[in-house]
Amino acid sequence: MIRGAGGHDWCAVWREMYDAERNQGEAATDPAFERHADQWASRAKRYATAAQRDPQPDGFMQLLLPRLHPDDTVLDIGAGTGRYEPPLAGRVSQVIALEPSPAMRAQLEARVAAKQLTNVQVITDAWPAASAIQADVAISAHVVYGVRKLAPFVLAMDGAARRDCYLYLGLQHPAIVLAPFWERVHGEARLPLPAALEALNALHQLNLPASLELVPLTSFLRFADEEEAVADLMQRLRCGPQHESTIRAAIPELLLRQPDGSLTPLHHPRHAALLWWPAAQARAER
Repeated sequence: MIRGAGGHDWCAVWREMYDAERNQGEAATDPAFERHADQWASRAKRYATAAQRDPQPDGFMQLLLPRLHPDDTVLDIGAGTGRYEPPLAGRVSQVIALEPSPAMRAQLEARVAAKQLTNVQVITDAWPAASAIQADVAISAHVVYGVRKLAPFVLAMDGAARRDCYLYLGLQHPAIVLAPFWERVHGEARLPLPAALEALNALHQLNLPASLELVPLTSFLRFADEEEAVADLMQRLRCGPQHESTIRAAIPELLLRQPDGSLTPLHHPRHAALLWWPAAQARAER
């Protein structure tokens, strides 16, 4: 593959960072750690609750919604629990919400039903999808950190969209703010997953003419209370019950208690990144 900025193969850099982080996680996984075939099974309900606490439109939607047309079809790749389906459904003709996780999809379908979003179609495929999907705009928010091979993912996005593609990502993986807990429990620095800057370089290496816009963050990682924080951290840190006391002891030092009783990390980013580019069909028509 032709190398990109700085002489690096950014698609290889992406895979190497992904593999290093996952290998570190596997090496640190406690034998008592509860695994699930669906990695989101134990977290989907909490994520759905958190998503409903956050006000919409957030920074991403404030940038995206004015760029959409009333007759658009929007493909949301990795729709999760449906955080963005209500604002999207209110702006466009159709939303195709693709979510392969059964646990996440159950929350997504419940949200679609509760909000009576009759123009939202839920699809169970992974991405790239087995069957061809076409939309005017393709989006994916906070998904590609968990994708080992970035090129097939973004090239399939590029082929599926008639007009524009949007990747919404942290400048670093959002969970990096919890790295001090990893160090406290496992005694080593947590390796980072690739994020927006690596993605931007990889997109240009793939001849996808992406632009980066900073997006002010309007919501932050937040736990409703200490019990929710402990449950989430036990999963993120891949540890067994013998580490619970260490996590509880670290919470007063590493999380801030807000006036409403919720807990947030001591430090969190102020901006995320929106990477967007005109899709292949739009480029061909120029």
